[in-house]
Amino acid sequence: MAGTASPRTAPGAGRTLVCVGGAPGAGKTTVGSLVAHAVGFCLVDLDSVTTPLVEAFAASLGDVADLDAPRFVALRDARYACLAAVASDNLRAGRDVVAVAPFTAESADASAWRAQGTRWGADRVVLCWLDVDPAESARRAAARGLPRDLAKRGSVMGARVEEAAGQGRPASPDVDRPGVDVVVDGGADPSASCAAILATLRAGTMPG
Repeated sequence: MAGTASPRTAPGAGRTLVCVGGAPGAGKTTVGSLVAHAVGFCLVDLDSVTTPLVEAFAASLGDVADLDAPRFVALRDARYACLAAVASDNLRAGRDVVAVAPFTAESADASAWRAQGTRWGADRVVLCWLDVDPAESARRAAARGLPRDLAKRGSVMGARVEEAAGQGRPASPDVDRPGVDVVVDGGADPSASCAAILATLRAGTMPG
């Protein structure tokens, strides 16, 4: 992997936010962790920030936290608000951030997604998307066996996933690809994805 020195060239000039999005099972947390470690950024992961609360809420209802179930889908805005608050706290405290989440809705409009990162307090926002085949996404969800993946695990043999398998279809075809800074293959070696994101970071002048 590329060296671990931060590519920032103008200390004190501002803060950078790297958003790593993609379908479940795309390897977002692994890649985001590698990037954060390589450049010394804070890592803020949606699952780490919100899953214990969602699981506690589910348990209070005598249920499991299947995030695709209607009652838990309604928590999406609150979960992303938690992510925004933690990322913003770090940015405003002078720390660069790698934010990891599906960002599925946000990725459809890169300009709005970037503007959201600016509102969080970033001076530079780098948008990264991890593509993954739908069948591979479902296979990985089944393999990790987490309650939040119940619906995805159940679809591993579903007709929609089987039909898409092996045909090179991205899991999220509505992504604003021209507006995203870097798109990588979530099925590839995570270190290669990390290197591609680092190259994008180093291609411009890094604030802060």
